[in-house]
Amino acid sequence: MNQEIKDILQEIYIDHKLQDVNLDYLVIDKYKSDLERLSKLSDRCFFIVDLHTFEYVYTSANFKNIFGFTPADKSDGVSNGNLLDSKIHPDDFLDYKKTMQKVGAFLLQHTKEERPNFRHVFELRIQNMQNQYIRVSWERQALETDKSGNLWLMLGTIHVLSNQSNATNFNSFFINLKTGEQIPFNFPNEPHFELTPREKDILILIQQGLLSKEIAEKLFISVNTVNIHRQNILQKMQVGHSIEALELGRKHGILR
Repeated sequence: MNQEIKDILQEIYIDHKLQDVNLDYLVIDKYKSDLERLSKLSDRCFFIVDLHTFEYVYTSANFKNIFGFTPADKSDGVSNGNLLDSKIHPDDFLDYKKTMQKVGAFLLQHTKEERPNFRHVFELRIQNMQNQYIRVSWERQALETDKSGNLWLMLGTIHVLSNQSNATNFNSFFINLKTGEQIPFNFPNEPHFELTPREKDILILIQQGLLSKEIAEKLFISVNTVNIHRQNILQKMQVGHSIEALELGRKHGILR
């Protein structure tokens, strides 16, 4: 894969200290067999990324139907994974890189045990084998951990979106695989506010259902001070009540 993307992934998973002795590469053969059968029954392209080497260790044969090559193969000794990333539209690739960096920050807010619960989806433009830009959905999620529970293999799919009318719009979101919740995650959608550490603490306690009096007792401050902080939170977030503030806090990763 592209070196810039590889560097970002290495930063995201830096605490996953994978060692060869804890990795059973034979398991990949089982996944390859299953995914190859699935690829023949659908228009989805499947791939597996090894987070120890940060390389594609499997890509389904039907990649050739869209792109004319398979990323796990090599051409003239060079990995086709680099070629796949180079096919992304230049404008979308900038958003793709920026969003990947934010993905790292989002995932690092969660424990290693929680991270596999999220599937990340990109909707972007990429060149097909006719050198035409088409809009695809590019998805990634956890597939396999090592013997110590560290994320090791990542499963991905790419498929052409049926709606090509929004062909210039880059989109990104997470899906919580346990709850089904879809979490918008676009780089351009930066928070238009900045909360102080104390305001973040209070917002978290509001999410837990505490009233102002209970928050005051927990933080050893006056009820009046809590209410001032609450009002400042609403003003900064430009919302009318706490429910909207909580929704916005979850949207921007302040709350889980």
